[in-house]
Amino acid sequence: MPNISKGADMVGLVRYLAGPGKHNEHTNQRVIAGDIVSVSVFGGRIDVERGAELGRLLDSSRQTVLKGAPVLVTSYKKAKALMAEGMSKAEAFDAATSDEHVWHCSLALAASEGELTDEKWAAISRDFLIEMGFVGREDVPDVRWAAIRHGLSKAGNDHVHLALSVVRPDGSLIDTYRDLNRSQAAANMLEHKHGLRVLWSREEGGTERGVKPGEQFRAAGRGAPATDRELLHRQVRAVAAAADTEAKFVGGLREAGIMVRPRFAEGGHEVTGYSVRFPPHRAQDSGVEATSLWYGGGRLSKDLTLSALRAWTGWEATPQSQDAAMAQWRGAMTTKSGRSFAPDPVSEREAITRLGQWSAYMRTIPVTDRDAWAKAAGQTSGLFAAASMRTETRPGPLNQLSRQLARAAQTPAHQRHPRSPHKSGMRAVSRMLWSTTSKAASNIVLIEAMIDCLLTVMDMLAATERANAAAAMAAHARQALTDIHLRAAGVDPSREYVRAVGSPGWAAHARAKVVTDRPADQAHQVEEIETVAGQWGQRRIALQTRPGAPEIDEFGHIIEPGEPTVPEATVSAGGEAQAPEEKVSPLQRWAAKAAAEQSELYARLGKYQPDPAEPRENDDIDDATDALDRGRESATEQDWQTFMPPPGRRPDRGTGFEH
Repeated sequence: MPNISKGADMVGLVRYLAGPGKHNEHTNQRVIAGDIVSVSVFGGRIDVERGAELGRLLDSSRQTVLKGAPVLVTSYKKAKALMAEGMSKAEAFDAATSDEHVWHCSLALAASEGELTDEKWAAISRDFLIEMGFVGREDVPDVRWAAIRHGLSKAGNDHVHLALSVVRPDGSLIDTYRDLNRSQAAANMLEHKHGLRVLWSREEGGTERGVKPGEQFRAAGRGAPATDRELLHRQVRAVAAAADTEAKFVGGLREAGIMVRPRFAEGGHEVTGYSVRFPPHRAQDSGVEATSLWYGGGRLSKDLTLSALRAWTGWEATPQSQDAAMAQWRGAMTTKSGRSFAPDPVSEREAITRLGQWSAYMRTIPVTDRDAWAKAAGQTSGLFAAASMRTETRPGPLNQLSRQLARAAQTPAHQRHPRSPHKSGMRAVSRMLWSTTSKAASNIVLIEAMIDCLLTVMDMLAATERANAAAAMAAHARQALTDIHLRAAGVDPSREYVRAVGSPGWAAHARAKVVTDRPADQAHQVEEIETVAGQWGQRRIALQTRPGAPEIDEFGHIIEPGEPTVPEATVSAGGEAQAPEEKVSPLQRWAAKAAAEQSELYARLGKYQPDPAEPRENDDIDDATDALDRGRESATEQDWQTFMPPPGRRPDRGTGFEH
């Protein structure tokens, strides 16, 4: 998993990597690879003092050829965003320009993959930089670089840090354009070449951005149940699914208290994109008013860009609707408070019927028509987002299923038809779900009808060589539906509860498995589960009369653990002691097998399968980025005003920090 950051303090970065860390978590700090000079002089154990010397060596090309001048990179996207907020052009471009002469990347494995040797990491590091085009070329010299290891991260990830200067010894600069995307392709090559776990999501598509530490810090300051990006993602998707025109989409966001900023094409007669954010808020700890961050639709999800929304939502595209949308976009910077859609008269019974019709319609889509399937998955994702807004005070299992479907809805822009060729009939259901203000548990039958739509999408994935994505979706669906059944039965999933046959916990797991597995005798199995679950009162009493049994309440929560007991042994005909045999019914065997299969599949694909766009929990890597950030103020005012990038260097070559 590559994690890239850029900055302006090479010595500070290497000193941190060679030092004890923030909490003495670094151990056996050592340089395992690098360019021929760096590894010859500093290979092996390293401390803070030698780290400072290594940092100066890595920065020597810039100091020698460029006389220590900064390498300025301007983010035009950030500059335009600042100008849209009222900042002058000169101030906006000054604020969007930063020194990025240090390139830092960590390569990390999942904790479950164990540790690699220094020799293996050295080979991986060099192969990675060759794929990125930073070393191993015949037309230009290699950059100064070093690979440093210092033990596992707090989350148990084995990793290596690569530190290098963007300035080569001949004064040319490495090409960092689209380095984030290029690093993912390089990582995929390394996984195959070095026998590492290959991430199916990187190959099959369907990724989402990870949550950054800064976003989590802001959410904690607000006392919010999730980060702004996660909350905005859910709300924007729900509003998009419920709106029948683009104008109502913009108005719906405003009514939900979300600030919207359009991005106009040249001339200002067409809207090509948008950004959203929450209004300013006061931090809980300091009381200081803080401004939320702007998020473009593409940063929320790949299928929430304006062009993607216009494709999968089926919004009206008449001249009148387009004029109404433009009027809404021009006044979108204000916000209102309340619900944007009046309650829809669709009943839950009718909604279930429409969901069945939608699932049947999706089965008629050819598996080769990926664009149509993506749009269908996007509309189904909107249903779950709307249901999540209705029933979940914070993003929960329904939101997780919405995000799973959103991954299936992603298609490259050049493969996407501009407008949806069909009407889904799901807008009324989405509006009904969105407009309901109740936070009570939703109708289970309605949720299961929605799950059937999700399983239809899952079947499509399995039929189009995306079996890993289908398996992950099945695991998430079963886990989410189990949580929903648990809460509906009064069981708190965060508490310890029993899963004895007949208990509410057992019934929730069994019902979820029957729905997601869709066995031939599904109706019979559901009836049998209900029969056994109806006898829980008597079973609970019988359980608690056993010696050493835990004390449990009516929902199966363990109030007080019991005392362990040793069962009496029996004696076989040969005189050998045997454990007493327990009579197990076919239903009990089936329930135990179901639980084991669920746990195995969820562990293999749902819980431990990382995503290439989602950074692993690695505080050490975040701390290294902080060390780089501290060097951004080191350039003098004169440097900023007089230095221009070397010839051939595009001023926007680089990603800035909008990523």
